[in-house]
Amino acid sequence: MAGFTSLEKKSIAGLSGVIALRMLGLSMIIPVFSIYALQLPHSSALLAGLAFGVYGFTQAMLQIPFGYYSDRIGRKKVVAFGLILFGFGSAICALTDNIYVLIAGRMLQGGGAIASACFAWVADLTEPSHRSTAMAFLGISVGGSIVMGMIFGPIISGATGIRFLFWLAVLFCFGALIVTLFLVPEKKKADNHETEFNTLDPRVIIKHAAKPDLLRLNMTGFMVNMAMIATFFVVPLRLAERFETSQLWKIYLPLSIMGAVAMMLTAKKADAGGARGVIAGSLISLCVAYLILGLGTTLPYTLAGFSIFFTAFSVLEAVLPSAVSKLADPTHKGSIIGVYNFSQFMGTFVGGVSAGLLVSRHESTVFLFLFVMMIVTAVVIRGGGTLSVPVKESPN
Repeated sequence: MAGFTSLEKKSIAGLSGVIALRMLGLSMIIPVFSIYALQLPHSSALLAGLAFGVYGFTQAMLQIPFGYYSDRIGRKKVVAFGLILFGFGSAICALTDNIYVLIAGRMLQGGGAIASACFAWVADLTEPSHRSTAMAFLGISVGGSIVMGMIFGPIISGATGIRFLFWLAVLFCFGALIVTLFLVPEKKKADNHETEFNTLDPRVIIKHAAKPDLLRLNMTGFMVNMAMIATFFVVPLRLAERFETSQLWKIYLPLSIMGAVAMMLTAKKADAGGARGVIAGSLISLCVAYLILGLGTTLPYTLAGFSIFFTAFSVLEAVLPSAVSKLADPTHKGSIIGVYNFSQFMGTFVGGVSAGLLVSRHESTVFLFLFVMMIVTAVVIRGGGTLSVPVKESPN
């Protein structure tokens, strides 16, 4: 973390830990969730897909309010409250064997809508000149947690049962809460140099979030998260046909290394003013990935397509929120990032439901659908804007 001040290092490390613990609790269930949900009484592919993606709906609904309140009352309080909601939702999931109660528990898990506040928190405490690099560290924590969850989730569930994974999510949530309350610094209100209170008035939010570049980024966030949740619904089912769950680490470990390297390399290019090219290139890579995944179900097709997907998705996880934070009005940063995360998690919800609907017909239809969506998004991103001119901010 060369080039960062001690405060920036502490902030990045602490918030990376918070996001990593929460994401680890979510991701451990990913490799086995669809199988688990389909086995519950009265379940179906649609209900399983709904349970998989419904937490994204709650996340979407709360991103803007949580972003707003993080601007008004502070990042720390909002993040702590969201973690508590996530913990309660995880406990409900652990206690039920009813598909409908599982859906309700997943909805409450979505109450942990802390992404807006966390990314705004990092933006508060880092200089714009290397903010994409700071976001990349958060992205690495997300990607690393997803990989660790996919590696250890099946192993742990094989030994203790799938419900225990939800109890682990509760435990990790408690750890993240401790880090939030006692280890992460928060910029004092007097240091923000804000001349205007934030607001929940939709007219004001739309006014500040309606820049063409921000609209393109919001659309991209929606499409990328839709693609992500649909991919992670279908690909684990395909891999489970060919691998024992205890062997999946052989796939996810190399992918995590590829993703981390790609994130760090592209983050520097994005910081230098090339965000639009990085985003468009990653979207085109996703198109290639879905074309490969849709062409065949054999192991070479699956591994090649999934590798390209994982690398491109890792890059977008770091570059997209950084681009939003640079273009956001500093006095409304939390709400504007909240709009972006609203778009992301609505994509999560739509992706889960769409995957549940389409996979019951044929899994190749899922990848054809995603291929078309990524083509459209890449064309829109390449069609205008620079995504490279940050809003001038007050010094930290």
